[in-house]
Amino acid sequence: MSEILDKLGSIVENIELLNKKIESTNLENDLLKNQQSRLVSEKSELLKKNEAAKMELKALLDRIDNIRDYGKN
Repeated sequence: MSEILDKLGSIVENIELLNKKIESTNLENDLLKNQQSRLVSEKSELLKKNEAAKMELKALLDRIDNIRDYGKN
């Protein structure tokens, strides 16, 4: 009977450890989801800024070409 109680106690301890591990894993998962969301937002902002910079550079290069063409005439 004592052996059964010992095994039962061991099973209870293992279940408690598993529950703690599940809580820890769920917390880590939530943190990773939040981090991923922030990174997706940051990427979107960086892509917008990159596109704006490309447009500004293209406009600047077009102006340089226009000045060059004007100087040829």
